Amino acid sequence: MNASTGAQRHSLLEDLVERLEFETFVFEPARDIRSALPLELPGREPGAHLGSRPAPVTLASTVLLDCGISRRVGYTHVLWISLSAEAILGSFAFSRVGEVVGALKDVSAYEWEGLDRLHLCAPGVDWDDVLADARQAVDALIS
Repeated sequence: MNASTGAQRHSLLEDLVERLEFETFVFEPARDIRSALPLELPGREPGAHLGSRPAPVTLASTVLLDCGISRRVGYTHVLWISLSAEAILGSFAFSRVGEVVGALKDVSAYEWEGLDRLHLCAPGVDWDDVLADARQAVDALIS
């Protein structure tokens, strides 16, 4: 960089600083939108998360962690299985998890991917329903 380029850059920066100082303003919306917004979210209670409520925990909820969209061809859902599932359930019960979940009324096929993903074909069924039904089936297996 030569001296004239440095001087130009310095001059441009000074010009920018001067313009910014003269053009300062406070942004105010054209209308007050706060009056149009609801005060609370529907179905929510302010401060409810601060209270202590025991969450019902079942053995199956510690084994079947979540349900999502399967990327495997021919399958619609995937259950995320805890890596500690075999230690929690025991070897025999763990070996039957796929069979029990696969026998649910809305599930037409199942396939394991490793030890922590169980792919299911259950078209048209919500993920929450699949997870709840699978947990009930595992609870029934171990009781």
